[in-house]
Amino acid sequence: MATKTFFFDFYACETQTSLVNALPLDTTGAFRQLFDLFQQGRENTVKTVKNQLVELRDIRETDYGYRGVIGRHRKNNLPHAAIAGGEERELPLEENENLLEKTHFVYYQDYSLLIIQRNRLCVNWQTLGAYLSPANYTTVLNPIIEPANLAWLADGHVQVKSAKITIARPRNPELLRDIEHDFNNSIIAALNGTRSASMNLVFRGDARSDDPVERYLDSSFKRALRELQETLEVKKLDLVTEHEQTGIEHPIDLVTDRLMHYDSVDMNGRYPNGFDMWNKLEEARHAKEPELVSFFGELNDRLA
Repeated sequence: MATKTFFFDFYACETQTSLVNALPLDTTGAFRQLFDLFQQGRENTVKTVKNQLVELRDIRETDYGYRGVIGRHRKNNLPHAAIAGGEERELPLEENENLLEKTHFVYYQDYSLLIIQRNRLCVNWQTLGAYLSPANYTTVLNPIIEPANLAWLADGHVQVKSAKITIARPRNPELLRDIEHDFNNSIIAALNGTRSASMNLVFRGDARSDDPVERYLDSSFKRALRELQETLEVKKLDLVTEHEQTGIEHPIDLVTDRLMHYDSVDMNGRYPNGFDMWNKLEEARHAKEPELVSFFGELNDRLA
């Protein structure tokens, strides 16, 4: 049987609300709501998120939480089909049909951990977080990186002194939808405008200055980097950071330090075998268990 290598990404999920009198709801509860809706009919899970039509194509309750398939409907026209050197023909869609992109996932309620089959043509972290947000609640997906580096970067007193970034130009314009940061829009425009295959960028503050405004890159840069990683193919993302109070300097590699896994999955023609994909996603959890314990802490400590 033919196989194909797929990459799996790890996210820590948080569901919160700003309403004072709202009932408690965590991400497990958000999945449970979707599971109940799916049992009543798949159409009940269809949502429009950021102008994208998203739904559950499958969801199953497990002893650890849930596993399923997220689908995103694309309204693009199909390309033509052809034999090399032969005639071409259209592959029309019916009036009410769309192209469907799918990605498999497993959700573990013990850590509120979501492991997703990487498919950049389906949903990114922003879209999926919004889809998993019930009314009056917000679900955030946080990429899991090396715990010490994550805590350091999240410190409000830690500033970015310099950044070295290498980005490959995406070939599919579908990957460039819903870009929010001007920083990333500028990068995309430069890649497309020059038709460059990749771009190397270096950003530096004025290391000789004692003025934080001049010494460090703007604080919004941290947020832009997260979207950059989820949207484009980032080959390198090396930061030099500094604690503005202590002066301690610390380098961070946001590409190699991010938790991910890859494995070969059995294929049914052009598409992955769903059950083998779920099995490999579950195996990814076991393969990365030491890193997950380091990130989340021992379960007994969390439940104490």
